[in-house]
Amino acid sequence: MPKTLICGLGSKLQGDDGLGPYVIEELEKRDTPKGAELADFGISGFKCALNLANYERVIFVDAISLPGHAPGTLHRLRIPREKLGGLPTLGEVGISMHETDLPRILATAAVLGTAPAEIIIIGAQPADTSVRFGLSPKVAEAVPEIIRLVEAELASPDSQNAHD
Repeated sequence: MPKTLICGLGSKLQGDDGLGPYVIEELEKRDTPKGAELADFGISGFKCALNLANYERVIFVDAISLPGHAPGTLHRLRIPREKLGGLPTLGEVGISMHETDLPRILATAAVLGTAPAEIIIIGAQPADTSVRFGLSPKVAEAVPEIIRLVEAELASPDSQNAHD
């Protein structure tokens, strides 16, 4: 298995935005396969981008808001490192030590040369990202399936060809 980082992103102070950290907490209760590491980067996007250099693959777990999807809808995206060149440059998006906007993290990693070869994003459509603790019922219901998707990626000997 390639050296893999499972990276939770988001703020637990903003409802469903805390999906990534909540999933990492659940994964910490299970056996992590050799070669895989768990990390809750919360809202430390720049720190996350710097740490990607140590891995061949990253699985981001985050709330993913895509137009036209109901709350709790699962999303799984794969971004080849070669495609990162199409993201905005750091000068265009700015940089903050405390933002977890995934496009900024990926743009930062591309500029710094820390982006791993394989980038997978798994998450769910948020329902409520207002200031509050806890996930909404629909997003909380999606957590077991998100964990299953992460575990399937880790178990796949050739995740490049895993179910997209």
